[in-house]
Amino acid sequence: MKKHVYFIIAIVTGAFLSLEGALYGKLGERVGELEANFYNFFMGAIISLIFLIFFGKGKISALSQFPKWNLIGGVLGVTYLVVIVIGIPLVGVGIAMITVVIGQMFASILIDHFGWFGIDKKEIGRKRISALILMIMALVFTMF
Repeated sequence: MKKHVYFIIAIVTGAFLSLEGALYGKLGERVGELEANFYNFFMGAIISLIFLIFFGKGKISALSQFPKWNLIGGVLGVTYLVVIVIGIPLVGVGIAMITVVIGQMFASILIDHFGWFGIDKKEIGRKRISALILMIMALVFTMF
């Protein structure tokens, strides 16, 4: 896949996260935050299972060969959505998403810099720090 195609797909997928947050924020107000979270992951599991059946090429049994800490991503995903479902009715979609992106940028900079989880190291550099500062400024401007 070419980089420019990936960037377009990633931007659209990022927009999906805001749409998902708005939808589940409202659903969480009506049925409960944890209930909305459960529905999201239940539907995701069903859709993932369908994709796995028709397109899966790996071995799900290989999961047992990995260190257990590698499987913490599921916990992180559930935590993310619970925070979004609770936060969007409190602060709105824009502020909730900006704060999530700031957290993602901060963690990504550290992961890249230190090469955590086997990722190729990439220096922090002025551009990355500047981007993070600009996002923090966007949050401040959005809040006031």
